[in-house]
Amino acid sequence: MMRALLLVVVVHGKRAPPLGGRHGARLRTYAQLGRRRVPPPGSTPDHVKRVYDELDRSVAYFPQTTNRSDAANIVKEILAHPYGLALLNGRLFAHEGVDLKTIRQFRLLLEASERRRVRNVVVAHNSASDGRCATVCRDCGHGSHERDRGRRHLPSTLIAKKGGFKERCGVLVPNPYFGTYRERTNSTNYVVRTPWVRRQNQAFWRGRLIEPGKACMKEKCVPDPNLCEGNLARFEGLSLTLRHPELFDVKALHISPSWTDKAALRNRSCLPTSFATKIAKRLHKVTEPKHRPHNYYARFKMNLHFPGSTTGSYSRNLNHLWSTDAVVLIWKHAAVEHYYRGLAHGATHLDVDLASAAATAREVLKNQPLVAKLKAGAQAVVRDLICPDCLEKFLAAALAKIRARHAQNLILDDAGSLRAALRGANCTGLVEYRQAHPTQDDTQLGLHKAIERRVRVVPLPAAKVVGDGEDPACAALVNTVFNN
Repeated sequence: MMRALLLVVVVHGKRAPPLGGRHGARLRTYAQLGRRRVPPPGSTPDHVKRVYDELDRSVAYFPQTTNRSDAANIVKEILAHPYGLALLNGRLFAHEGVDLKTIRQFRLLLEASERRRVRNVVVAHNSASDGRCATVCRDCGHGSHERDRGRRHLPSTLIAKKGGFKERCGVLVPNPYFGTYRERTNSTNYVVRTPWVRRQNQAFWRGRLIEPGKACMKEKCVPDPNLCEGNLARFEGLSLTLRHPELFDVKALHISPSWTDKAALRNRSCLPTSFATKIAKRLHKVTEPKHRPHNYYARFKMNLHFPGSTTGSYSRNLNHLWSTDAVVLIWKHAAVEHYYRGLAHGATHLDVDLASAAATAREVLKNQPLVAKLKAGAQAVVRDLICPDCLEKFLAAALAKIRARHAQNLILDDAGSLRAALRGANCTGLVEYRQAHPTQDDTQLGLHKAIERRVRVVPLPAAKVVGDGEDPACAALVNTVFNN
């Protein structure tokens, strides 16, 4: 009898779907290590503590909600806003027509809700890289400036703050390009780690250089911050390859023709340094249209990171640089992400600019103690701040703190309270976003857009009973959450 019972247990275990297909054993082992990487309570490293202290500070920016009436008003205003979303009983509701970046964020939220048992919460989420809080919005759509330029802020999550931590409004959360838990585990596990002695003695970067700002008007040339900051940094970075090819392999997949026309460049609002202007006509030498996979970055001793080209804010490129076992060089800029409080110049990376980049690269190549320190710091970032479990834990913590700050438990946890709170509210445009669980084949797709297409938009079924003064869409939302 005992043997028979043991056999049943073993067979049942074999029927469990493998994680990652034929690589299941390796991925399961790595996932277990990732869970262990989160420090136990009471032994939190200082760099992790700084990140969570910043989370507390950003949540505290919004006034504490202490009564049911104020909590109800916040819920109503958020659900009416184009950026508003609601995680209710493990299901995600938001306005129809969001962009692909926001859909990526929805995938992280749905997974965190399922794996971390996130309690019911509503929040406004702005997926733009410049990081503006949502503001109280009346009858405005996705194209209205009132969404984020009004006087009264709504509880908001952001993926970056372009102006740095001095911009107090907004709770930073992991950017969607980190991927889900499964994708992050998969991508981190398969980085090829080339031995240090076999790596190229260069700093590596690939990206794009887009339009250099707006054309100057008559006797007026006002810099466009959305097109200047990131692109100027990238332009100067490309010039390093022309000046110091032995130290830098910094090339662009594509360069806007406006950068290579010296006369046209002078008539643009993003005017680079005088030296960089002289080499504009040589930029064709630092163009390489061939895309390089993430594991290619591990062939170099240094990886260079620039601010984003679109707004000069964050760039998703940094997500994977920490796990290449190379020294990370970050071009100086103000933008921050959720884990930046845990970074430190000289400990996790080195800050550089046009004036210091070459000298810094030479110092890295000859200073082995510094290299060892920086590599250990980058490994700590991966281990303690951006590991799959770390990202999921932080996102769940941010949502829990927002829920508690605004007493959302008084409104969201039962149908009667939510229905009463939404009386007179406008829920038009709300739909449900669902994600099918990935198959073994989908696991290998990583962050491919095919995964995004797996998120389905499901209209809310019409409510059978709508009370006086109740919006039909709000009634449908309550019925869907608590009756289906």
